[in-house]
Amino acid sequence: MKRAINYLSIILGFSALISLTGCEDYLDKVADSAGIPEEDLLQDYFKFRQYEDGMYKHLQNYLSAGDYSYIAALSDEGYVNSINWETMPIAQGGDWLRSYDTGQALQFYGVWNAWSSIRIANKTLEYLPKLEGATQGELDELKGQAHFMRAWYYYEMLKRQGGMPYITNSFNASDDFELPRLSYHETALKIAADCDSAAVLLPQRWDIQNLGRPEKGAAMAVKASALLFSASPSNNPSNDAAKWKLAAQASWDLLSELGPFGNNRYKLIQSKGTDKVTYKIPSGGVETIEYAASFDSIFMYQPYHDEIIWENYAALNGAGGAYRVLTTTSIESKNVTQGFTPSATFVDRFETVNGLSIKDDPSFDPQNPFVGRDPRFYHSILFNGERWTSLTDKYLELYKGGAERNSQPGDAHLGYMARKFWGKNVDQWSGAAAPFTHVIYFRLSDILLQYAEAANELDGPNYKLPGATISAVEAVNIVRDRVKMPPVNTSYLASKEMFRTRIKNERAVELYLEGKRFFDLSRWGDASKLEYKQYFEDNFTEDPASPTGYIIERASEPYFTRTFDQKHYKWPIPLQDALMFESFKQNPGW
Repeated sequence: MKRAINYLSIILGFSALISLTGCEDYLDKVADSAGIPEEDLLQDYFKFRQYEDGMYKHLQNYLSAGDYSYIAALSDEGYVNSINWETMPIAQGGDWLRSYDTGQALQFYGVWNAWSSIRIANKTLEYLPKLEGATQGELDELKGQAHFMRAWYYYEMLKRQGGMPYITNSFNASDDFELPRLSYHETALKIAADCDSAAVLLPQRWDIQNLGRPEKGAAMAVKASALLFSASPSNNPSNDAAKWKLAAQASWDLLSELGPFGNNRYKLIQSKGTDKVTYKIPSGGVETIEYAASFDSIFMYQPYHDEIIWENYAALNGAGGAYRVLTTTSIESKNVTQGFTPSATFVDRFETVNGLSIKDDPSFDPQNPFVGRDPRFYHSILFNGERWTSLTDKYLELYKGGAERNSQPGDAHLGYMARKFWGKNVDQWSGAAAPFTHVIYFRLSDILLQYAEAANELDGPNYKLPGATISAVEAVNIVRDRVKMPPVNTSYLASKEMFRTRIKNERAVELYLEGKRFFDLSRWGDASKLEYKQYFEDNFTEDPASPTGYIIERASEPYFTRTFDQKHYKWPIPLQDALMFESFKQNPGW
């Protein structure tokens, strides 16, 4: 079972660490090339590319059923417990130093161990001038990928631990590697610089044999996101407008060059026609709801499409059993993490089809809450009585004591289930394999919402960055329009503060379960607020007079409350590394 690996051993390489502890010879090149002698590595382009490709091994799959530190359940998106395993309870309890040493806590040690992939990127850049027989185009592609992947792993750490020593060379045992940590913004700028270097070298589109490698758009997206994180309240307490401007400009650069305001390399998948859900009421009647179709095809079914900017393409075939986490033991065989259940308060975030929050829409009936909702609700959430499985007569029983909510580990304890990454008819009865499932890091709608957020912070919902052709609110409306939602209601546009709330909500529903919510709440400074730590359940009591056949009541007390304190805004450094050098400071509170 994997654990966090010592930082020093990774950045030096195994042989260099031996040298540090007394060996006379520094022979790191054998360890670095994974058994390929250096002379062969530098004389064969394909062997060299094989070596460089080793830096992709630490790409995270935030949907994986094998990640027992499931990131969605560390935010308010939903709750999941573990079946006879300690990893998730430890993470939910906030003991994150211990999480580095628990089994399958991939959000923790899986990212931290990426120092070895950073080392491969650095060695690639050092070796490249000596590589024989490669064309200039091949050299550019190798170099661009190395710059990008170095930036990517520092970005992953930036979101978690914050500023880091930005290592751009491989170390010899005689080097001074007691490097201080850079500030958050300094690290973000280093990431941006690496992304700029990558963007001029990477192609706008790879051929089909190289799908999954980062493109120019991926470099521009990581730059934009790193700068947005640096501008956000948790990392920009003085609210320096210059940081927001950098973030807005970087997002607009992508949109105006490769997006809908440029060459259209990336474009939104538009809704085509309608789909429907059916649900059963206790009297035996079956109701049908129609909604705008196609949103689910962003995440499943197609092997590739032009909304995705950067993804973990290696996970495409089922995304590591992603759907299993969303099932219950009544529908699928047991998994350690299973029964993921959206919090009832998160379900409330999906607006009505009229473009209003459920609190603001007078037509919304809390006893008939499943009709007339944002189409993304039906693509994301499963509710009591809904037909969902390969069995034609199987309707979800999400009332207490029902088949999917029977108070057992692996049940949906909060009264709802998630379907966004769960293909139709994939369950124990059909035996069907999961469809193509995309573990997306960036897609076009995310960049539109990033631009909207940064532009709004500069001067409100109608602000256009100089040179841009759309305002903050127009960017959000583009995202909404493709699922047939109306523009943002004018009642939400009276101020920067009001629109900020709607942007946050738009990100919550558009990017649900896409590995974004935890980090959004953290960068906004919202994650430690009680409302984002508590999970509430809805209870359903049979009543033939009610529209759904049930009286629906929100529990007065939370089902569970996660631990997230001020110190959790910056994840801890594993103790063995934090204690190694005085200049490599531990994050506050740990």
